[in-house]
Amino acid sequence: MGQKPLVAITGASSGIGAATARAFSAAGHPLLLMARRLERMQALNLPDAVCCEVDVRERDCIAEAVQQAESRHGPVDLMFANAGIARLADIGRQPPAEWDEMIDINAKGVLNTVHAVMSGMMERRHGTLVLMSSIAGRKVYPDHTVYCGTKFFVHAVAESLREYLSDYQVRVLVAPPDRSIR
Repeated sequence: MGQKPLVAITGASSGIGAATARAFSAAGHPLLLMARRLERMQALNLPDAVCCEVDVRERDCIAEAVQQAESRHGPVDLMFANAGIARLADIGRQPPAEWDEMIDINAKGVLNTVHAVMSGMMERRHGTLVLMSSIAGRKVYPDHTVYCGTKFFVHAVAESLREYLSDYQVRVLVAPPDRSIR
């Protein structure tokens, strides 16, 4: 049997990203792990993992990491756009620089991540995009104003991409799953 397909994960240095990396590695998949903390991804010590220091705000950096991993393991079959931050605060007192950071990472970072693999998936007529959201992408909470906005954005982008990419047999999923979509 041939090698399993390449799985790429942003925000792979901790939390859900690291846990997802461990699970796919245990299932025998080669990995592209991307995050700002290179040493934490390397410390996972996963076989067949390409670890790249990537900030999802840097579109070219993601594309370079994808190219590096694909030259070694073949095309990305699944991209998990997981990188994100939560700067939770009273919107009336929160520094606007924190808004910018959340918007740039949680919203633009998702688009940058998708952009790096979408054309290839469309050409191959195969692939899966998993976009990390939150219950805060469907419901608002106190002191979560901008964070909720970024996660609502992820849901809207996923729904639009799902429709757009369906003709190319590219799947688009939101994690955690949205129970309202049938």
